[in-house]
Amino acid sequence: MPVFDEELFNIWIILQPFAALFFVGVVGLWIKDIIQSFAKGMKFKMNGAFHEGQKVILDGQEALIVKIGITETVFGVYTDRGYTWRFVPNERIPFLKLEKIIDAEVHRDSKEEKAQRLYDSLQDTKIAANKESIDRLKNKVD
Repeated sequence: MPVFDEELFNIWIILQPFAALFFVGVVGLWIKDIIQSFAKGMKFKMNGAFHEGQKVILDGQEALIVKIGITETVFGVYTDRGYTWRFVPNERIPFLKLEKIIDAEVHRDSKEEKAQRLYDSLQDTKIAANKESIDRLKNKVD
């Protein structure tokens, strides 16, 4: 048995640097991911455009920024199922379609409003033309 133990020890001596490199590589990649996630979270948090408590449109749905964390950001999303929280890792934020709601009361005119405005401007033009015709007739009579 001592020969077997000695051979195992010799193999371990040969493999030990490779095992150490593998361990350091795994830990290094793990730390790199944590630091990268932290940096992206801080970048999003320091971004002057978005703050906690603001309303946004997240992938086409109205949402609220609940919390900007170190590794993930929480959005409150209004869906047909109710108000739900969506947890997004900070490294995924650049890939989201994120729009800030500046003023919810400002809206684009509907088709009816545009038609009404066009109708009003046409009516104003016709009224002005009729007024000119009436004025010309009055001048002829006088």
